[in-house]
Amino acid sequence: MDRGVPTEEVLAEMRQSDPPVPPKGRLSKLEQELLAKPWQEARPGVPVKLLPQDGELYVFAESRDRVAKERAMRRRQLTWLWTDGRNVT
Repeated sequence: MDRGVPTEEVLAEMRQSDPPVPPKGRLSKLEQELLAKPWQEARPGVPVKLLPQDGELYVFAESRDRVAKERAMRRRQLTWLWTDGRNVT
């Protein structure tokens, strides 16, 4: 795979894997259907959306802890950019 563009060889490998790996383009097409689905709680702090289609079950999961961690990392980076790298406490 080069710069996110899969070759036919990589696509064949993805299709033959168990379970098959869906190409990212297929996931984009499923996005609208996933938006309409309700959130369910898989476990505390991990809501999921389930989309059965074509004999497959697509699971969209979002970890609240992971979202909080990524926001904190972006906030820290933004603070660094605002202060031009100066150490501000």
